[in-house]
Parts: sequence; structure tokens; C-alpha cells
Amino acid sequence: MDATTQQHYAEAFHRLHKQGDPLVLFNAWDVATAKAIAKASPAVATSSGAVASALGYADGENAPLDIVEGLVSRMTASVTVPVSIDLEAGYGDTPDAAAHSAARILKAGAIGINIEDGLVGGKRQLATPEQHAAKIRAVRDAAQRLGVHLFINARTDPFLLKFGSPEQCLDEAARRAKVYADAGADGIFVPGLTDLMLIERLVQLTPLPVNIMVTQGVPEIGELARAGVRRVSLGPWPMMAAMRVIGQAAAAVATSKQYGAFLQPGS
Repeated sequence: MDATTQQHYAEAFHRLHKQGDPLVLFNAWDVATAKAIAKASPAVATSSGAVASALGYADGENAPLDIVEGLVSRMTASVTVPVSIDLEAGYGDTPDAAAHSAARILKAGAIGINIEDGLVGGKRQLATPEQHAAKIRAVRDAAQRLGVHLFINARTDPFLLKFGSPEQCLDEAARRAKVYADAGADGIFVPGLTDLMLIERLVQLTPLPVNIMVTQGVPEIGELARAGVRRVSLGPWPMMAAMRVIGQAAAAVATSKQYGAFLQPGS
């Protein structure tokens, strides 16, 4: 991908985070799903859990960065929409490691990343806000050196890691959102946040576009839009649903000894 096209995609991706009309990301896990999603969506984003599972690894930076980088290259070469990558915690605990990882993903054609604060030393625990902010600053500097207006979606995990009561989790997420915004983040991603009143309050407490992940109990897209959410991610759920369908189909063929339903035009 040439630099002009990548920068065009980057700017377009930023504009997709609109008030009242959130960007809805049906997350991909390989090139085939990216191509299918790109037919209906203005952007493609990966789910790290789904990517890792498709490659035979557990989530949590276990899929080698070399393989992820190769996947990004194939994805960005195969679709004509912006591609954002779930980079987990940046594949390392230091700002330099995160910057190096982000630069590799950018050189592979991506224009956005998620980078999370809930993975330290390979364990699910919260980094300090200052530690994560240092990563964000380093990633921003690396992107600027490469001339890409990278969308940095700062993921914060108080709700997922049960930092405290819902109120305490909200306060911590809002505190971290301010620190991360000051460090150069473009969005705040809060998986595990499902209560509509708390979502509305978070939107009011941060100028960053708020990203909500679909899970049990999350309000419908229209309600999230009215609350001011500007990005909605389906995360690993599309892959999980697809795997259920494949499993059910395989069982049906094994039981019926018939496969006629799969011999349709376009199959």
C-alpha cells in the first residue's frame, strides 16, 4: 500500500467515529472474513481473541507477532477499506516494545490499533495509567515518524478485571481516559461496560470517542448511539457464532450422510 492511500484510509477511519451514528465493527479474524465484511462495512477491524483462536493460540499475545504482521499485510492487500488491528498490549511491557510492534503493523498497511492496559507480564492485571500512557506516547511518536495519522484506541479494563464496584470501575475508566487522551489516544475502549446509565456517564466524562464491546447485557446499537457512543465492536462473537454454525453443519452431514445443502450456486 502506498503512503497516500494509507493516509487517506487513516483520515477516513477517524471520520467514521460520528456522534449519533457509531461505527459498528463486525470483527474479522482472517483474510476471508475481512473480505466478506468489507463488502458491507466501511472498515475492518480484528479481534485478537478470534485471530489467536483461528491460528491455534490462546488470547493474550500468544499468537506470534510475525504471524499477525503477515496477516495484516494480506488483509490490507485484499480489501479497499481501512483496517484496524487489535494489538493487545503492544507485544511487550515497555514503550519501546509497543512502538516497535505498532510500527510493524503500520508498515503492513494498518491505520488503527487497539492497545490495552489489562495485560502486564503476560498476566491479566491492570498496568498503571502512567505505564500505559507511556506506551501510547511512544506509539504516537512512531506513527508520526511514519507519516500515518494512526487511530489509537486505548482499551482500559477495570470492568473486565473487576477493579471494584461498577461505580469504582467507571471512575477508574474515566480517570484513565483522561490520562490516555493527554498521551495522544484517539478513542477509549471499555469492554465489560454494559449498563446504559454508566455508559452515558462515561461519554459525558471524556471527550474521546467511547467504544463499547458487544456482550451479554449490552444495549442495542440505537440506544448506544443515543447515549453518545461512537464505536461498537462485536469482538469475538462473530467467530464464535460462525464456529457454532460450522459445527452444527458438520454434525448434520455426519448424521444424515447427505451434503446436498452445500452444493448450491456460489458454494
